[in-house]
Amino acid sequence: MAELTVAQLAERLQIGARYARSLAETGALSARQLPSGDWLVDSDAVARYALRRRTAGRRLDADTAWALLYELSGIAASALLPPATYARVRKRIRTMTAEDIAVAVADRTRQQRYRAANGTKAQAGLIGTGRVAADLIAGDLLPDARRVAGYVPPGCSLEEYARTHFMVADPSGTDVLYENTAPGRGYTEPLPAVVAADLALSTDTRERSAGLDALTGLKDAWLASRTR
Repeated sequence: MAELTVAQLAERLQIGARYARSLAETGALSARQLPSGDWLVDSDAVARYALRRRTAGRRLDADTAWALLYELSGIAASALLPPATYARVRKRIRTMTAEDIAVAVADRTRQQRYRAANGTKAQAGLIGTGRVAADLIAGDLLPDARRVAGYVPPGCSLEEYARTHFMVADPSGTDVLYENTAPGRGYTEPLPAVVAADLALSTDTRERSAGLDALTGLKDAWLASRTR
């Protein structure tokens, strides 16, 4: 993946250089520091950040975001939230567009890029998402078994999983781990809405389109099941 300097980041987002540097230093954007002290920022992370900035609507906390994605996947999430919050989740599904949903749930997890020594073994312990699990959603987007992309098991940190599976952190790497922040016992099996939401934030045009189309289809199916 391409990387941007702090100056390029500031220009891309139309922000001050000091704020751009803070985004790299604080981990708000995936970045690596060079021996010189300068920072290089993952351009894909910048694109996703820019999308979230320009899309209206409040970001959802992790529990609420996961509940919304469970609902879209056909799993009742009433036990995960207080009744009033659950009612608001159902209202949001009725009123939000696919892009609104993708952006609203984006902050529920943290992701980090790596290079895996053995991609097959690294993927085996993950709950697959994105292009790796594209066969879970409707459409013609084919899964890519060459990649590593998924949520680490409940109770496991990104760093721990990477260490035990010989994965080296690298902002330009193509292997991506997602933090498992789901409530209760955690996220344990791939769900269509989660895969679609992650694809919808991809900087690859085909992946993003497939994710948004899938979210629209899942929303339509959810609405239809409640109007019978």
